[in-house]
Amino acid sequence: MTTQANVLTARSEKVFTITFNREDKMNAMSASFLADLKAALDSVKEDDAVSVVVLKATGKAFTTGYDLDGGDWVLSQNPIATAGTLDLDRDRQDIESLLEYWWTMWRFPKPIVAQVQGLCLSGGGELIAMCDLVVAADIAKFGHPAARDLGIPPTVFLWPLLIGMRNARELLYTARLFSAQEAQAMGLINRVVPLEALDTTVAELAADIAKTPVDNLAILKQATSNFYENMGLFASGAQAAELDALFHQSESFVRFFTKVAEEGVQAALADRKARFG
Repeated sequence: MTTQANVLTARSEKVFTITFNREDKMNAMSASFLADLKAALDSVKEDDAVSVVVLKATGKAFTTGYDLDGGDWVLSQNPIATAGTLDLDRDRQDIESLLEYWWTMWRFPKPIVAQVQGLCLSGGGELIAMCDLVVAADIAKFGHPAARDLGIPPTVFLWPLLIGMRNARELLYTARLFSAQEAQAMGLINRVVPLEALDTTVAELAADIAKTPVDNLAILKQATSNFYENMGLFASGAQAAELDALFHQSESFVRFFTKVAEEGVQAALADRKARFG
Protein backbone atom coordinates (compact mmCIF):
# COMPACT_ATOMS: atom_id res chain seq x y z
CA MET A 1 0.00 0.00 0.00
CA THR A 2 1.22 3.50 -0.83
CA THR A 3 0.28 6.69 0.97
CA GLN A 4 -0.27 10.33 0.01
CA ALA A 5 -1.52 13.02 2.33
CA ASN A 6 -5.16 12.57 1.39
CA VAL A 7 -5.45 9.13 -0.19
CA LEU A 8 -4.13 5.59 0.25
CA THR A 9 -3.62 3.32 -2.75
CA ALA A 10 -3.31 -0.43 -3.07
CA ARG A 11 -3.31 -3.10 -5.80
CA SER A 12 -4.82 -6.56 -5.76
CA GLU A 13 -4.69 -8.52 -8.99
CA LYS A 14 -6.17 -6.19 -11.64
CA VAL A 15 -7.97 -3.93 -9.16
CA PHE A 16 -6.52 -0.62 -7.98
CA THR A 17 -8.09 0.80 -4.82
CA ILE A 18 -7.97 4.45 -3.81
CA THR A 19 -9.03 5.09 -0.21
CA PHE A 20 -9.91 8.62 0.90
CA ASN A 21 -7.90 9.34 4.04
CA ARG A 22 -9.31 12.56 5.54
CA GLU A 23 -11.45 10.93 8.19
CA ASP A 24 -10.97 13.87 10.56
CA LYS A 25 -12.48 16.15 7.88
CA MET A 26 -15.26 13.73 6.85
CA ASN A 27 -13.23 13.25 3.65
CA ALA A 28 -14.15 16.75 2.51
CA MET A 29 -12.60 17.57 -0.85
CA SER A 30 -9.91 20.24 -0.70
CA ALA A 31 -7.61 21.38 -3.51
CA SER A 32 -4.84 19.03 -2.37
CA PHE A 33 -7.32 16.16 -2.02
CA LEU A 34 -8.45 16.60 -5.64
CA ALA A 35 -4.82 16.81 -6.77
CA ASP A 36 -3.95 13.60 -4.93
CA LEU A 37 -6.98 11.81 -6.36
CA LYS A 38 -6.02 12.85 -9.88
CA ALA A 39 -2.41 11.76 -9.33
CA ALA A 40 -3.56 8.35 -8.12
CA LEU A 41 -5.83 7.90 -11.14
CA ASP A 42 -3.14 9.11 -13.54
CA SER A 43 -0.70 6.58 -12.10
CA VAL A 44 -2.74 3.68 -13.53
CA LYS A 45 -4.42 5.34 -16.50
CA GLU A 46 -2.08 3.70 -19.04
CA ASP A 47 -1.25 0.64 -16.95
CA ASP A 48 -2.68 -2.42 -18.69
CA ALA A 49 -2.13 -4.46 -15.54
CA VAL A 50 -4.97 -2.50 -13.93
CA SER A 51 -8.51 -3.06 -15.24
CA VAL A 52 -10.71 -1.52 -12.55
CA VAL A 53 -10.42 1.30 -10.00
CA VAL A 54 -12.34 1.24 -6.70
CA LEU A 55 -12.90 4.44 -4.71
CA LYS A 56 -13.64 4.01 -1.00
CA ALA A 57 -13.17 5.99 2.19
CA THR A 58 -12.14 5.76 5.81
CA GLY A 59 -14.53 6.80 8.56
CA LYS A 60 -18.26 7.42 8.55
CA ALA A 61 -18.45 9.65 5.45
CA PHE A 62 -17.55 8.83 1.87
CA THR A 63 -17.27 12.61 1.45
CA THR A 64 -19.30 15.54 2.68
CA GLY A 65 -18.40 17.57 -0.43
CA TYR A 66 -16.05 20.48 -0.90
CA ASP A 67 -14.06 21.51 2.17
CA LEU A 68 -15.61 24.67 3.65
CA ASP A 69 -12.80 25.44 6.10
CA GLY A 70 -10.99 27.49 3.47
CA GLY A 71 -7.39 26.64 4.25
CA ASP A 72 -7.07 24.53 1.10
CA TRP A 73 -9.87 25.97 -1.02
CA VAL A 74 -10.68 24.31 -4.34
CA LEU A 75 -10.96 27.60 -6.26
CA SER A 76 -8.58 30.55 -6.46
CA GLN A 77 -10.88 32.93 -4.57
CA ASN A 78 -11.44 32.00 -0.95
CA PRO A 79 -14.94 33.23 -0.04
CA ILE A 80 -14.06 33.18 3.66
CA ALA A 81 -11.30 35.71 3.09
CA THR A 82 -13.62 37.90 0.99
CA ALA A 83 -16.75 37.42 3.15
CA GLY A 84 -18.42 35.81 0.16
CA THR A 85 -17.87 38.66 -2.29
CA LEU A 86 -16.31 37.15 -5.41
CA ASP A 87 -15.14 38.59 -8.70
CA LEU A 88 -17.64 37.15 -11.18
CA ASP A 89 -15.30 36.68 -14.14
CA ARG A 90 -12.58 35.07 -12.07
CA ASP A 91 -15.12 32.84 -10.35
CA ARG A 92 -16.52 31.77 -13.70
CA GLN A 93 -13.05 30.78 -14.89
CA ASP A 94 -12.39 28.87 -11.66
CA ILE A 95 -15.63 26.92 -11.95
CA GLU A 96 -14.89 26.09 -15.57
CA SER A 97 -11.50 24.71 -14.46
CA LEU A 98 -13.20 22.62 -11.78
CA LEU A 99 -15.66 21.35 -14.37
CA GLU A 100 -12.79 20.30 -16.61
CA TYR A 101 -11.34 18.37 -13.65
CA TRP A 102 -14.54 16.33 -13.50
CA TRP A 103 -14.67 15.85 -17.27
CA THR A 104 -11.10 14.50 -17.13
CA MET A 105 -12.33 11.93 -14.63
CA TRP A 106 -15.36 11.21 -16.85
CA ARG A 107 -12.96 10.43 -19.70
CA PHE A 108 -10.83 8.08 -17.58
CA PRO A 109 -10.58 4.94 -19.73
CA LYS A 110 -11.07 2.31 -17.02
CA PRO A 111 -14.22 1.50 -15.05
CA ILE A 112 -14.40 3.27 -11.68
CA VAL A 113 -16.52 1.75 -8.91
CA ALA A 114 -17.53 3.94 -5.96
CA GLN A 115 -17.97 2.19 -2.61
CA VAL A 116 -20.13 4.50 -0.48
CA GLN A 117 -20.27 3.56 3.19
CA GLY A 118 -21.86 6.70 4.65
CA LEU A 119 -22.60 10.32 3.79
CA CYS A 120 -22.08 11.40 0.17
CA LEU A 121 -23.06 15.04 -0.01
CA SER A 122 -22.87 18.03 -2.34
CA GLY A 123 -19.55 17.86 -4.27
CA GLY A 124 -19.46 14.16 -3.46
CA GLY A 125 -22.35 13.82 -5.87
CA GLU A 126 -20.09 15.13 -8.62
CA LEU A 127 -17.50 12.54 -7.67
CA ILE A 128 -19.87 9.57 -7.89
CA ALA A 129 -21.41 11.00 -11.07
CA MET A 130 -18.02 10.50 -12.72
CA CYS A 131 -17.89 6.87 -11.58
CA ASP A 132 -19.18 4.01 -13.71
CA LEU A 133 -20.86 2.07 -10.90
CA VAL A 134 -21.88 2.90 -7.34
CA VAL A 135 -22.43 0.37 -4.56
CA ALA A 136 -23.69 1.79 -1.26
CA ALA A 137 -24.23 0.57 2.26
CA ASP A 138 -27.81 0.55 3.45
CA ILE A 139 -26.99 3.35 5.90
CA ALA A 140 -25.57 5.70 3.24
CA LYS A 141 -27.16 9.09 2.63
CA PHE A 142 -27.01 11.32 -0.43
CA GLY A 143 -27.98 14.90 -1.20
CA HIS A 144 -26.97 18.48 -1.90
CA PRO A 145 -27.75 20.51 1.24
CA ALA A 146 -25.98 23.52 -0.28
CA ALA A 147 -28.61 23.84 -3.02
CA ARG A 148 -30.67 26.41 -1.13
CA ASP A 149 -27.92 28.93 -0.53
CA LEU A 150 -24.44 28.13 -1.86
CA GLY A 151 -24.76 27.08 -5.49
CA ILE A 152 -25.12 24.26 -7.93
CA PRO A 153 -22.33 21.91 -8.97
CA PRO A 154 -21.30 22.54 -12.58
CA THR A 155 -22.04 18.92 -13.47
CA VAL A 156 -25.41 19.10 -11.63
CA PHE A 157 -24.32 15.59 -10.56
CA LEU A 158 -25.66 14.43 -13.96
CA TRP A 159 -28.98 14.13 -12.09
CA PRO A 160 -31.14 15.28 -15.03
CA LEU A 161 -29.70 12.40 -17.06
CA LEU A 162 -29.40 9.78 -14.33
CA ILE A 163 -32.60 10.26 -12.32
CA GLY A 164 -34.78 12.41 -14.56
CA MET A 165 -36.04 15.98 -14.47
CA ARG A 166 -38.72 15.57 -11.77
CA ASN A 167 -36.44 13.87 -9.26
CA ALA A 168 -33.53 16.23 -9.99
CA ARG A 169 -35.69 19.31 -9.47
CA GLU A 170 -37.26 18.05 -6.25
CA LEU A 171 -33.89 17.18 -4.73
CA LEU A 172 -32.36 20.52 -5.74
CA TYR A 173 -35.34 22.65 -4.72
CA THR A 174 -35.67 21.02 -1.28
CA ALA A 175 -31.98 20.20 -0.64
CA ARG A 176 -33.13 17.17 1.35
CA LEU A 177 -31.01 14.14 2.04
CA PHE A 178 -32.17 10.79 0.69
CA SER A 179 -31.40 7.18 1.48
CA ALA A 180 -29.39 4.63 -0.44
CA GLN A 181 -32.60 2.72 -1.08
CA GLU A 182 -34.21 5.78 -2.67
CA ALA A 183 -31.05 6.47 -4.66
CA GLN A 184 -31.17 2.95 -6.06
CA ALA A 185 -34.88 3.23 -6.91
CA MET A 186 -34.17 6.43 -8.86
CA GLY A 187 -31.29 4.84 -10.75
CA LEU A 188 -28.56 6.94 -9.14
CA ILE A 189 -26.67 3.93 -7.76
CA ASN A 190 -26.41 0.27 -8.71
CA ARG A 191 -26.68 -1.72 -5.51
CA VAL A 192 -27.50 -1.36 -1.82
CA VAL A 193 -26.07 -3.90 0.61
CA PRO A 194 -25.66 -4.15 4.38
CA LEU A 195 -22.63 -2.23 5.61
CA GLU A 196 -20.93 -5.42 6.75
CA ALA A 197 -21.22 -6.86 3.22
CA LEU A 198 -19.98 -3.75 1.40
CA ASP A 199 -16.28 -4.63 1.13
CA THR A 200 -16.98 -8.16 -0.10
CA THR A 201 -19.66 -7.08 -2.56
CA VAL A 202 -17.45 -4.43 -4.17
CA ALA A 203 -14.42 -6.73 -4.26
CA GLU A 204 -16.45 -9.44 -6.02
CA LEU A 205 -17.94 -6.95 -8.47
CA ALA A 206 -14.54 -5.44 -9.31
CA ALA A 207 -13.01 -8.89 -9.79
CA ASP A 208 -15.85 -9.87 -12.09
CA ILE A 209 -15.41 -6.72 -14.21
CA ALA A 210 -11.65 -7.33 -14.34
CA LYS A 211 -12.26 -10.62 -16.18
CA THR A 212 -13.10 -8.55 -19.28
CA PRO A 213 -9.95 -7.58 -21.22
CA VAL A 214 -8.85 -4.05 -20.37
CA ASP A 215 -9.00 -2.82 -23.99
CA ASN A 216 -12.54 -4.13 -24.32
CA LEU A 217 -13.56 -2.34 -21.14
CA ALA A 218 -12.31 0.95 -22.58
CA ILE A 219 -14.43 0.43 -25.71
CA LEU A 220 -17.51 -0.50 -23.70
CA LYS A 221 -17.08 2.57 -21.50
CA GLN A 222 -16.67 4.92 -24.45
CA ALA A 223 -19.66 3.41 -26.25
CA THR A 224 -21.94 4.19 -23.32
CA SER A 225 -20.37 7.61 -22.67
CA ASN A 226 -21.03 8.62 -26.27
CA PHE A 227 -24.79 8.61 -25.71
CA TYR A 228 -24.50 11.26 -23.00
CA GLU A 229 -21.89 13.30 -24.85
CA ASN A 230 -23.96 13.32 -28.04
CA MET A 231 -26.92 14.63 -26.03
CA GLY A 232 -24.93 17.72 -25.13
CA LEU A 233 -23.33 16.69 -21.82
CA PHE A 234 -20.35 19.05 -22.11
CA ALA A 235 -22.40 22.01 -23.33
CA SER A 236 -24.86 21.58 -20.47
CA GLY A 237 -22.00 21.50 -17.99
CA ALA A 238 -20.56 24.73 -19.38
CA GLN A 239 -23.94 26.43 -19.00
CA ALA A 240 -24.28 25.14 -15.44
CA ALA A 241 -20.81 26.52 -14.60
CA GLU A 242 -22.02 29.96 -15.72
CA LEU A 243 -25.13 29.64 -13.55
CA ASP A 244 -23.07 28.51 -10.55
CA ALA A 245 -20.96 31.66 -10.83
CA LEU A 246 -24.15 33.75 -10.84
CA PHE A 247 -25.41 31.82 -7.79
CA HIS A 248 -22.22 32.81 -5.99
CA GLN A 249 -23.30 36.46 -6.32
CA SER A 250 -26.48 35.79 -4.32
CA GLU A 251 -27.33 37.24 -0.90
CA SER A 252 -27.48 33.77 0.60
CA PHE A 253 -23.93 32.90 -0.53
CA VAL A 254 -22.53 36.17 0.83
CA ARG A 255 -24.45 35.73 4.07
CA PHE A 256 -23.11 32.22 4.63
CA PHE A 257 -19.45 33.08 4.10
CA THR A 258 -19.68 36.35 6.02
CA LYS A 259 -20.88 34.21 8.93
CA VAL A 260 -18.00 31.78 8.39
CA ALA A 261 -15.49 34.64 8.32
CA GLU A 262 -16.90 36.15 11.52
CA GLU A 263 -17.87 33.12 13.60
CA GLY A 264 -16.65 29.94 11.86
CA VAL A 265 -18.13 27.13 9.79
CA GLN A 266 -20.23 25.58 12.55
CA ALA A 267 -21.94 28.89 13.28
CA ALA A 268 -22.71 29.34 9.59
CA LEU A 269 -24.13 25.82 9.36
CA ALA A 270 -26.30 26.48 12.42
CA ASP A 271 -27.56 29.69 10.84
CA ARG A 272 -28.39 27.81 7.67
CA LYS A 273 -30.26 25.14 9.61
CA ALA A 274 -32.31 27.77 11.46
CA ARG A 275 -33.10 29.46 8.15
CA PHE A 276 -33.95 26.46 6.00
CA GLY A 277 -34.50 23.59 8.40
